[in-house]
Parts: sequence; structure tokens; C-alpha cells
Amino acid sequence: MATLPTDGYDRDALRAFLVDYGLALGAGDLEALADRFDLPALLTLPERSVVLTGPEQVHDLLRERLAGHRERELVAVVPELGDVEEVGWALLWVDVRWSYRDEYAAEGASEHVRYLLRRGRGTFEVCVVAPVA
Repeated sequence: MATLPTDGYDRDALRAFLVDYGLALGAGDLEALADRFDLPALLTLPERSVVLTGPEQVHDLLRERLAGHRERELVAVVPELGDVEEVGWALLWVDVRWSYRDEYAAEGASEHVRYLLRRGRGTFEVCVVAPVA
């Protein structure tokens, strides 16, 4: 796990944001997930990029994926915070490994994602989502 700088942003607030995001993922709470985006936002994939202009696009993006996790009985999502890079005073590139777990806390899947987060509304907001292969 990377050492996080303590000046410039509150690392506990960043961790709390990610834990809350993970709780929303685990619960399948599409509204709560969409509320964490600063729209329009960008999803970058190897084959294309998608501009997310409204909450319904965030819902559509996540609905099928979260249903797949539910079918595999994965009910919790735990963030593992990696490197954090400050990009100016309001933006952070954040490296996160998501661990998808079953009811016994056994990992059933994982993914690695980089986020560009903006400080805003007293918390962080997702501007860019970049899954890492």
C-alpha cells in the first residue's frame, strides 16, 4: 500500500469516500453511485470512451455489472487504496483495487480502477473512470 501525503487533501476523507462508494456498489444502490459523479464524467475503456451526461447513464453502466456480481453471490465491495497523485489543488488521480466478496468475506472477484476525483460538495466526486487491465 502506498504512503499517502497528508498535506493538500484529507486522506481519511478520501478513504471514507471510497468505503461509502464500495458500500453503494455492494448494495447495488445506483442512485447513491450516480450521486458520487461530477457529471458529465468520462469512462475510458480499451476499445472506446463514453461520456456520462446524466444519472441514468451511470445506472445503465453499472446495473448489468452489479447484477452479475449478485448472481455470483458477491455482496460486499472493499476498496484497497493505492497511489494518490494530486493534480492541482482540487483534483486527485486515485488508484483503487476493488475486492468483491461473498457473505463469508471471501474474495470472489477483483478489479483495478483509476479515478480522477474532484473535491466538491464537501466530499469527492468522480470525473473520470479508467479501468486498468
